[in-house]
Amino acid sequence: MGTFEGTEGADVDWPHRHDFYSLVWFTKSSGINVIDFEEYKIIPNRIFLMQPKQVHNWSYSNESKGYTLVFDKHFINQFPLEIMNIPFFDLKPNNIQLLKPIFENLIEESKLNDNLGEKSIVSGVNYLLLHLTRMANDLKKNIKPKPTTTLEFSKLVGTTISQNLTVKDYADQLHLTVEKLNELCKENYGQNPKNIILEKKITEAKRLLYFTDLSIKEIAFQLGFEDSSYFSRIFKLKTNLSPSDFKSTR
Repeated sequence: MGTFEGTEGADVDWPHRHDFYSLVWFTKSSGINVIDFEEYKIIPNRIFLMQPKQVHNWSYSNESKGYTLVFDKHFINQFPLEIMNIPFFDLKPNNIQLLKPIFENLIEESKLNDNLGEKSIVSGVNYLLLHLTRMANDLKKNIKPKPTTTLEFSKLVGTTISQNLTVKDYADQLHLTVEKLNELCKENYGQNPKNIILEKKITEAKRLLYFTDLSIKEIAFQLGFEDSSYFSRIFKLKTNLSPSDFKSTR
């Protein structure tokens, strides 16, 4: 927990990805934040939320200010992480008045080295995320929270990305009919389950192409494509670049 301007510049390659959850509230800034190869504008009082393994890069103005929070994956069962499924949302004036003291108090608490510090911080972060979830839900322009079953499907696809499961396989694991899963996905994501699975595979392919030295054939196999030529055709259809061309942009 800390201030954005007080964070030391890490010696990392950009773009990069983390193995933890991160939240950044820009109180003063401009620029572009790139999450999983999608660009989002940085403006004052916009909160960005990033999950483990997401590819991340940004370009922000000098003298940017704000707050940062990172927490490890082992907190996942303690916090209301549904909010982490949206890349950003904007704060209203009353939101700012509520959140600023919470962030400031957490920063001060993190400086204390006593037996109650850790418990206090865990409780404080949980309290913070609950408020952020409520704020995000109240903002009309934000994506509404997805039903639990829909979120379970999205998470399940992410954890089984290499198993080449069918839509029926996922429906069975979620105790749904294919028709019901299709209905839920179209209602909440505007896509059918097959397209959602494919989009997640393409995103993971980008990560593997950018951050590993695996061959295109190895990546295709790892993502459940039996034919690397078919994988290359689908990748180019979705990104307008062949896998080899995308890899060369590193």
